[in-house]
Amino acid sequence: MYGFFYVNSYISRIILVEFLIHCAIINLFIMAQTTTFTPNWSFSKKLYFRLSFCYLALYIIPFPLGNLPFSNYPYMAVFNFWKWITTLVAENIFHIQNFKILFNGSGDKTSDYIKLLSIAGLALIITFFWSILDRKRNNYNKLLQFFLVALRYYLAYYMLSYGMSKLFTNQFSSLSLFDLVKTYGQSSPMGLMWNFMEYSDTYTIFSGISEIIGGVLLLFRRTTKLGALITFGVMLNVFLMNVSYDIPVKLFSFHLMLIAFYILIPHLKSLINYFLLNKPIPPVQYDKYFSKRRWNITALIFKILFITYTVVKFSIKQVEQQKQYGKFAALPALYGIYEVDKFTYNNNERLPLTTDSIRWKKLIIDKNSSLIINMDDTPKGVRHLVDSSNNALELTPYKKEMNYYYKFKYSKQDSILNLEGTYYQDTLKIRLIKQDHTQFPLLKRGFNWINEYPFNR
Repeated sequence: MYGFFYVNSYISRIILVEFLIHCAIINLFIMAQTTTFTPNWSFSKKLYFRLSFCYLALYIIPFPLGNLPFSNYPYMAVFNFWKWITTLVAENIFHIQNFKILFNGSGDKTSDYIKLLSIAGLALIITFFWSILDRKRNNYNKLLQFFLVALRYYLAYYMLSYGMSKLFTNQFSSLSLFDLVKTYGQSSPMGLMWNFMEYSDTYTIFSGISEIIGGVLLLFRRTTKLGALITFGVMLNVFLMNVSYDIPVKLFSFHLMLIAFYILIPHLKSLINYFLLNKPIPPVQYDKYFSKRRWNITALIFKILFITYTVVKFSIKQVEQQKQYGKFAALPALYGIYEVDKFTYNNNERLPLTTDSIRWKKLIIDKNSSLIINMDDTPKGVRHLVDSSNNALELTPYKKEMNYYYKFKYSKQDSILNLEGTYYQDTLKIRLIKQDHTQFPLLKRGFNWINEYPFNR
């Protein structure tokens, strides 16, 4: 919280408003816990339901568009609508000039907060007119029944998505060579947490199985209560980790947790009676969704197709990612951590001085990228292209505006790597010694049932 008001003032205002909205929504859900399938609802219950329905419905839209076959066009139409609304609010209410919606992997961007604020505003407007036009209705039992189904499937979809990613160890993959050589102090909070998860496949798979179990149980009415409880606990842990380690998926994880709680609302009374008051709980009667048999059969077929498609889709995707980016991805020919033993620049050998801005200290070639570490320990990330058939290595910058490149011919014998090539118009000859990265204590220690003394370093 120490940096809460350090950012631009309009961002502070957005975050403050969103915080108040979230508090109001939580309070709304808690107050609405008696909103069960009863014939007559009070005015407050109907109002609470309308507002929560509008907010969550707007939030999950356009799901499942974009996740089903042949649904990209309507998905893009909805996406462009929200893009237009978000830009309109940002420029006209918060007066943000040249507002742009970035796509950089973060789910907590300024645009995400503004979109959420727009959703809350639209939900309030729709609720106001809905309450006037539909004020004589006794209850929303049927709408609530189908809305809970939509929320269950939405939540189950993302639980299966994240769970399968962890089950195949793709979300966190494995520790990179870069992670092994940098210090704790050079890590970001998110990087520290990511490395923690990357280290242990066992814990990652366990986390994934927990998410999958919660997601699967949500798909069936008889196990919804247990699935929502498991999912709420799992997502509470995820949300707290995101907050504690500054991982930019805080808004999304919070809403997944919120949806799990919302699904539990009709069951809160029975849960309190069972766990706290030691009272008997009557069995739940599950009515059919439709009065006509053919519609129930159609719904069952859709459910089977949805579950099958989702599981097959995620499984194929995760297997492909595992082979392309994960633990089974092919390693480049020169994969490893190399210490520079001798560095010759334009036929002049450079001594290993920390003030030398030209000489290298280390070269790290990882799966998908490389890192040059200078003598003063500053890193320079580069892309690598290894041509093992011609013994050629090229290193190019990530930023397009930087036009430098290294072009080498290499020879390798045991742990010795010799590079000879050019950097701009200058010539380089570099002799490097490969380090055995498996000897790092983090990788070498392994698991031990018996520990005579704590191995805590």
